[in-house]
Amino acid sequence: MRNVLFSGFFAIFALIEQGCGATTGSLARRVDGDVNATAATLVEFRQRVERYMDLREDVVDEVGEAAVTSDPAVIWAREQALAARIRARRANAKHGDIFTPETRTLFRRLLRPELKGEQGQDIRAKLQDDAPAPGAVPLEVNAKYPAGEPYPTTPAVVLAVLPTLPTGLQYRIIGKDLILLDQPADVILDYVRNVVP
Repeated sequence: MRNVLFSGFFAIFALIEQGCGATTGSLARRVDGDVNATAATLVEFRQRVERYMDLREDVVDEVGEAAVTSDPAVIWAREQALAARIRARRANAKHGDIFTPETRTLFRRLLRPELKGEQGQDIRAKLQDDAPAPGAVPLEVNAKYPAGEPYPTTPAVVLAVLPTLPTGLQYRIIGKDLILLDQPADVILDYVRNVVP
C-alpha cells in the first residue's frame, strides 16, 4: 500500500515536471511559486537575524566577553550592560524588523499542524507547565524579559520546523505567542502573535 502511495505521489510530480496540460502546468507554477516564496521568506529572515548578530557582536566587543565566574552580581551587571547597549543600538527597532509580515505568516503556517488538534494537545499542555504568569512577559520589541519569570521550554517539534538560530538567540512560546529572545541579554527582539491555535 505504501509503495502504491509513493508511486502515485511521484507520478503526480512527474506530470508536473513535464508540464502536460493546462491543469498540471498551473499546478506546477503554483507549487513552484509557493516553494520560491517560502525560500525567499526564509532567506530574508536569516539575513535579518544575521544583521542583528553583527550588531550584537559589536555590542559584545564594547561590553567584553563574559567572565568565568560564579558571582551573580558580576553576571547580572554584564547582562544589564549588554541589554542597555543592545536597546540603545536598536532604539528605533519596531515590530516586524525581524519577523516581517511574510515571516509571521510562514511561521504560523509551519507551526499550525504541530500545535493543533489532538496531536498538539500534549505540546500545548507542556507549554503551560513552565509558562510565566499570564501578562507577565511584555510583548514589546526591546522589552526586558522579566527577572524571576520562568523561560518556557520550547518543544522539539517547534524547533524542528523553524529555522535554526545562532547561539544566544532562542524561540520561546509565551501563551499563544512566539518571541525571539536574546537570552544572554534577556531582551525580546521581536514576536509573532497567535502561533498557537
